[in-house]
Amino acid sequence: MEIKELIYALRPGNGVLAAIGVFTGFTVARGAIGFNIDLAFAMLAAFFITGAGNVINDYFDFEIDKKLGKNIVKNFEGKTLFAYSMFLFAVGLIFTTGINYDATLIALFVSILLIVYSGIMQNYKFLGNIVVSIGKAATLIFGATIMHNYSIVIWFAISAFFANIAREIIKDTEDMKGDKGAKKTLPMLIGVSKTGFIVFAAYLLAVLVALYVMIIGIVTGILYPLLLAAASIVFFTSWKFFAKKEYNKAQKFSKLGMTIALLAFLGAVL
Repeated sequence: MEIKELIYALRPGNGVLAAIGVFTGFTVARGAIGFNIDLAFAMLAAFFITGAGNVINDYFDFEIDKKLGKNIVKNFEGKTLFAYSMFLFAVGLIFTTGINYDATLIALFVSILLIVYSGIMQNYKFLGNIVVSIGKAATLIFGATIMHNYSIVIWFAISAFFANIAREIIKDTEDMKGDKGAKKTLPMLIGVSKTGFIVFAAYLLAVLVALYVMIIGIVTGILYPLLLAAASIVFFTSWKFFAKKEYNKAQKFSKLGMTIALLAFLGAVL
């Protein structure tokens, strides 16, 4: 049971998505689907660092989650979670040393961001949304470090950043009651209606940036625009659910839209 809790604390699904982001960044930078040992190391590094970020977040939120009855890991003390997160960060960073200097630097930067976010910015979650979104968008650039080619990937990372901003804000709105008195989130500060405008704007910017690379001719072919159109529809469906105050559905559609967007990025080189 205790081992299962530690595995669950990693949120393996989030780690897999991070690894897919790395694979996408590598593929776009390479211009074709492929696989090598550096990519394997990079995907493992992203998986473990993402897991470490989740665990360190549980550590700093331990007492708050305990009061709310939301503890993910119930059979371990906070100190154990801290040690576990540091171990995971170390494993992820060790994997990057087998890739190159750029990869190690990015992984170290993201690791520090995740620790700072959990330790300091949780009380100012509206700033933490930016940090988390940078970390998730960085998986694409991290994958591109293997090929040292960032010309297209950087645009996709910017698009992913805005899409992640929208999703993080939706999550904060959904958790607003539980976070009251413990955290300062955007919907608490400006209200739900104004937050909805920002969610819409973030989705729109994500789509416009992704559309821009096609307009200027960096990306050609039919697969990319088709998948981008599908992702756009899903994103704005997410926003519609947000406007109806169906936040759980809005978040699910946001995650689906981001998955389709990653497929669109892959489609850009197929």
